[in-house]
Amino acid sequence: MGVDTVVDLDCEPKRALGIEAIVQLLKDRDRANMVLGHARAAGDNRPPEQITFRVVLQRPTGPEESDVSVADLMRRANALAPHVGHCRSCIANAGSKEGYGCVGYLSYPIRAETERWLWSRLPASLDTTAGRFLQRAIEDFGWDGAQAAAMRRGSDTFFESKTALVGSYPGGFTLTSDQVFHMLFHVGHLGDTHAFMVALFFGLVPHDIDPGILSDANRRAQVLAFANVPPMQGQLEEMAAFLRSCASAARFGVELLVDG
Repeated sequence: MGVDTVVDLDCEPKRALGIEAIVQLLKDRDRANMVLGHARAAGDNRPPEQITFRVVLQRPTGPEESDVSVADLMRRANALAPHVGHCRSCIANAGSKEGYGCVGYLSYPIRAETERWLWSRLPASLDTTAGRFLQRAIEDFGWDGAQAAAMRRGSDTFFESKTALVGSYPGGFTLTSDQVFHMLFHVGHLGDTHAFMVALFFGLVPHDIDPGILSDANRRAQVLAFANVPPMQGQLEEMAAFLRSCASAARFGVELLVDG
């Protein structure tokens, strides 16, 4: 369970397979590799056809459990292979050797460490370009964080921490990490302007950037070409990849599709 993201740049693989199918096939491939890896680490040398596990399928009549083999998932995921060549030359591939680098995934629950890391990337002062735009966006769009707060209260499925982070700024402005998650994951798909603001707020674009650049498409694209987050590990890398995807969507003038 988690958040699926796709930089919605048109391409041959998306036209041939469809976005939903690509996302599912990538999950099939990753799950097959994970299960096979665990089996081999435990000394299980059976062929993939004999290694099975149980999955829950969502049917119109309700959830249904079914056994599936690693080989079954591998065969499904083989549909990705004929189109990987297009990914290698794609500007949205993000350097992925396996292709489909425009597709991302953020797993639940969001760990406290991940939440703190994301929070640490926000502007320390409102007296910066990023700070001023952040305050204006929170107030103008009414991102109150109610959905994230409810998700915290319900169970530990979505957030490791039961308490949101809170920051206070001079002048009485306060911000919570629930509001941050509202802005990122609870507004539907992110348009390219919204994606640019995310890149700005979280430091992929310098917090103190000249405001004049924001209204100049060419200069904005030049800045976004260098927007990046260093490679991380585990779920931190999943969140870092999400931020990179925001910068990519902004750079290419497309939506970042968000589901989850």
